[in-house]
Amino acid sequence: MKLGIITYYWPPAGGPGVQRWLKLSKYLAREGVELFIVTVEAEKATYPLRDEGLKDDVADGITVIRTGTSEKFGAYKKVTGKKQVPFSGFSGEDAKVSMLQKIARFVRGNFFVPDARKGWNSHAYRAAEQIILKHDVRHWITTSPPHSTQLIGLQLKRNHSIHWTADFRDPWTDIYYYRKFYPTALTRAYERGLERKVFSTCDSLLSVSPSWSILYQSKGAKPASKVYTVTNGFDAEDFTGQQVNRPENFTITYAGTLASQYPVADFITALNQLDFPVIFRIIGSWDGLSKERLENAAQHVELEFIDYVSKKALNAMMMASHLSLFLLPEVESAKGHIPGKLFDYLGAGNPILGLGPVDGDASVIIRDVKAGEVFSYGNTAGIVDFLKSHKQECLKLSSGRTAPYERSIQAQLVIKAVFRHKDER
Repeated sequence: MKLGIITYYWPPAGGPGVQRWLKLSKYLAREGVELFIVTVEAEKATYPLRDEGLKDDVADGITVIRTGTSEKFGAYKKVTGKKQVPFSGFSGEDAKVSMLQKIARFVRGNFFVPDARKGWNSHAYRAAEQIILKHDVRHWITTSPPHSTQLIGLQLKRNHSIHWTADFRDPWTDIYYYRKFYPTALTRAYERGLERKVFSTCDSLLSVSPSWSILYQSKGAKPASKVYTVTNGFDAEDFTGQQVNRPENFTITYAGTLASQYPVADFITALNQLDFPVIFRIIGSWDGLSKERLENAAQHVELEFIDYVSKKALNAMMMASHLSLFLLPEVESAKGHIPGKLFDYLGAGNPILGLGPVDGDASVIIRDVKAGEVFSYGNTAGIVDFLKSHKQECLKLSSGRTAPYERSIQAQLVIKAVFRHKDER
């Protein structure tokens, strides 16, 4: 079994975008799959985050081909005056969005369609084409975001008749912050056309949640049998052998992005009603408005703001907590949103307190593995009761129940989806 994976994010890229295929490739290789990774040259890439330690997670025997790129993020930096590449969901922005930032968003949303990293496409395509010709690799995965990566698969399918699997870690035009780019009606129509073409042309499609699988089917991913739900997961080996003690004070950890649509104010309202000291630790990135809301915490709530740390350090911090906080943005698509951090929470083994749609896909997982509870937005009383009960007793999760979400199990699902037409060639 030979498989090519085209992914913009690969070590030393950090953050959640790199985790899915870095970890799955590790277990695909153990299943006997010969892997070819096409990615961008690290020093030419525009990564919001870097994590040099992730290089150690790349499995032996994987062939990694790095290419140049012709991206336009330099223009973005000049317009905004910022040196840093923006975070997803605009979590790195100030509480009040300036006119300059709005202009930059408009330019990004209407002049760099589908995204500013599309300048990488021609480089990645040529590299993949050479692999096809030299190694006869007929099965390929393109993973996004950036969604421009899917257009590489479209071109390879057209010119080389490969078996193409499109992997969507997030929705395309249905992502919760899409409208923040101020796309015009013409831009929306054009981009939805690209989206439909990818959905209808790919041989298989991987989705990270059941609700989003249904969404993609409704938007052209036919027949429905070609759509597979393979959620994100966790690598059990990341958490084995680590002995971490919980702090004396009750500690709650949130890892990842905090943007304005996240209901952190409701959580702070609940914390303020407690009668015992609490440490609330936020690790990752946050916008100015979220930080303002957090700083409304009462004196018995100690806030810790920690910028992005390495994955290894993050794992240790999550384990050294009593509870993990899981927030879903208060948007229409939240029901199908299952961020990768949920599964790292499962791996870390602490109970999970969630805030979001109680009938959403993430809620189903949390209930099924008896990992905690999810409350609807604004249900302060329920949150307070949950926190008080876990202050009295806060047991670690059962590894037997969380096992279905280990990357080793999910790699087998990927093989089924990708190589289902193997005999046709």
